[in-house]
Amino acid sequence: MPTPANARGLAVQVLRQIDQRRGFSNRILADHLAGHPDLERRERGLVTTLVYGVLRHRARLDALIDAAADRPDRLSGRVREIARVAALELRELQHPAHAAIPQALALAAAIDRSGSVARTLHAILARLDRDGEGLDARLAAGKPLDVLALRWSIPRWLAGRWLRQLGPDLALARARALAEPPAIDLRVDLSRTTAADVAAALRVDPKIAVELVDGQPQALRVRGGGDLARHALHTGGLFSVQALGAQQAALALAPCPGEHVLDACAGMGTKSLQLAELMRRRGDLVAAELSEQRLAEHAELRRRGDLDASDLRFTSVRADMAAPEPQPGVDDSPFAAILLDAPCTGLGNLARHPELRWTAQYDDIAACALLQRRLLDRCRPRLQPGGRLVYAVCSLEPEEGPALVRAACDAGGFILVREDSWTPETHRTDGFYLAVLHPR
Repeated sequence: MPTPANARGLAVQVLRQIDQRRGFSNRILADHLAGHPDLERRERGLVTTLVYGVLRHRARLDALIDAAADRPDRLSGRVREIARVAALELRELQHPAHAAIPQALALAAAIDRSGSVARTLHAILARLDRDGEGLDARLAAGKPLDVLALRWSIPRWLAGRWLRQLGPDLALARARALAEPPAIDLRVDLSRTTAADVAAALRVDPKIAVELVDGQPQALRVRGGGDLARHALHTGGLFSVQALGAQQAALALAPCPGEHVLDACAGMGTKSLQLAELMRRRGDLVAAELSEQRLAEHAELRRRGDLDASDLRFTSVRADMAAPEPQPGVDDSPFAAILLDAPCTGLGNLARHPELRWTAQYDDIAACALLQRRLLDRCRPRLQPGGRLVYAVCSLEPEEGPALVRAACDAGGFILVREDSWTPETHRTDGFYLAVLHPR
């Protein structure tokens, strides 16, 4: 039977891979878990908790380790990763020292038989067990920029932006909210069932906690659900895993049965399926995506979502929506409604994708805004007279949201009808922005 040390060792492997490949944490974690099919559910959950916890709190953990170590500069990357996992257990998860420290020392012994690494690590972790509360208090008592960067692990460049835009109190509230493990949000296909019925079916498993969401009849919040993609109701298309903020874009577009609708940046097709549900699977729906890998996932989406319904013409098209030349399958005729959930920095997703804290760069904002504006301008002539477009990003940075939309409207292409934001500190969800636009 797998031991807790195996779970911790696997967490260290995953974290090293994320750091080296600078990839999405959920995909790298899923690949590693798939390679250990015999790992029991509890241990899989521990691996997930440790990986995401270290990514959310990495700067804080490093500050604690550096304060507790005599020569922190001598810690190798792998040893530091082991120390981060153990420090997370001690300080954030409140695991007892007699559980966390021996497991870390066992991992250290496996890479250094001399025992010197284990002795160094033991000294660091023993001090964190003894003095960790005071060290954390010191991190929380500094200047606002230092508190955000060190206690709450917000990159300094982003922390500085938040302080200027939000002020210290709201910036701190956002950082605290993004440090919390997010719930798993589900979107229920209301054309075939109800949220209450899906919730009842999920609650058959006593480990799953489910809550309805006020004002969101299509949404459920779940904790302790494990791999919900394997649940029979997900396989049958009755619910999809989708963050609450991300659900709002298709709802704001409100596509009607019989309309000609475009999902301009379809990705894996989660929003395309939501559009089909709102259309009651009647009309013409085009899902455009540049990535062949993501387009390949539409075949399973088509089956799971019953997108071959007789009254729905669903088409997946490989297209570069930012290109100036016409795109076959997209530009054959104008659309009544376009959803442009544009590629973005993802900086509203620092809780769900915490690796972005360490991979995103300041320059990414300008690069994304340039692409977003190009996409918005290219989508404008694809709208039929009287049509509508919803622009959306999972970012709360002004350049990717309000500033970009206002510039597009000032240029004469659109009329702003409505804009909304969902924030971690207020709505307990990922940061998300959308604007409803009509062609001028």
